[in-house]
Amino acid sequence: MLKDLTQQRLAFLFAAIAVGCGALGAHLLDGKLEVSQMHQWEVATRMLFWHAVGLWICAGRYRRPGNLMLFSTLIFCGSVFALALGAPGFFGLLAPIGGMGLIASWLWLAASASGGASVSS
Repeated sequence: MLKDLTQQRLAFLFAAIAVGCGALGAHLLDGKLEVSQMHQWEVATRMLFWHAVGLWICAGRYRRPGNLMLFSTLIFCGSVFALALGAPGFFGLLAPIGGMGLIASWLWLAASASGGASVSS
């Protein structure tokens, strides 16, 4: 399992990467990708940022939901970024797996927060 400080650092790293991806999309990729690919890039960037915030919330108190959120974000956003850049279609099979993990992590976080769960939850 990842330590609390590691989760927090990764949350901040995800946020920085999301800002970079937003700039990359706006300045370098705009006009070079098809509209559908640009939409995929924007969705992946937005999801990366929001889940950076979610991971930051988890760090220090909700370790296990945070770990699920971390790995699900990597799977979801990584596959959508790859598809936007023209990766083979099988990457599209990974996005729903990551998405389900993200939903599960938020539900787990909601259950943990309402129950006053400890760090191990």
